[in-house]
Formats: sequence, C-alpha cells, structure tokens
Amino acid sequence: MQQKRYRLAALLAIIPGALSIKEGGSVLLGLSTPSYHVLPWLVTYNVVLGFVSVIAGAGIWMVRDVSLKLATTILSFHGLVLMVLLILFAFKEQVAPISIMAMLFRTMIWTIIVLLVRRKDSAAG
Repeated sequence: MQQKRYRLAALLAIIPGALSIKEGGSVLLGLSTPSYHVLPWLVTYNVVLGFVSVIAGAGIWMVRDVSLKLATTILSFHGLVLMVLLILFAFKEQVAPISIMAMLFRTMIWTIIVLLVRRKDSAAG
C-alpha cells in the first residue's frame, strides 16, 4: 500500500511536469503562440519547474530520501508564484486567468504529492 502511494505521487509529478515542458517549450521555441497574454518569465519558470518536477517524480518513484524535501520545495515555489500572480491580477496587471488556474492546479497537485509522500514517510517511521 505504501509503495502505491509513492507510485501515484510520482505519476502526479511526472505527467504534469512533462506537459509543462512540452507546452512551455513550444512557446519558448516559437512553435506555438497562445491566444492570451503570456508572461515570458512565467513560461520560463514553468519549463524549469517542469524539468524539476520530472526529476522529483523519478526520485519519488525510486523512494529517495530527498524526495519529500524536493516535493516541499516545489510546492513552496508554486505557492509563491500563485500569490505573485494573484497580486499582479489584483493590481490590474495583464495576467491571463488560465495562467492563474494552471498555477492553482500545480499547487493543488503538489499539495497532494507532499501529503502522499509525507504520509508514507511517517507511516514507515
């Protein structure tokens, strides 16, 4: 049962991470142009964290000790960026609602991942 939680957490990390790399990478390379306002720093952040998410997912899959720390760090970064986007939106900056929803989704997914990994660690403890 504990291994199933780690496998689920790993997939929850790897799949959205890979999608962020694919989608953000195509925007950065000029292969696609979204129909909404794009924040270049956010696209770069999403691609970088996409790679980090895939690495973290692999670590979770292999049950590495560092996986909980890395998952918590990713969650913290996503939460921080979500707050920045909400603040910018509140001050009428051009932030696409889809960008806010995507970051909210990432933050929720990483909250679940951290809970799955933490629960396994404390159960083994």
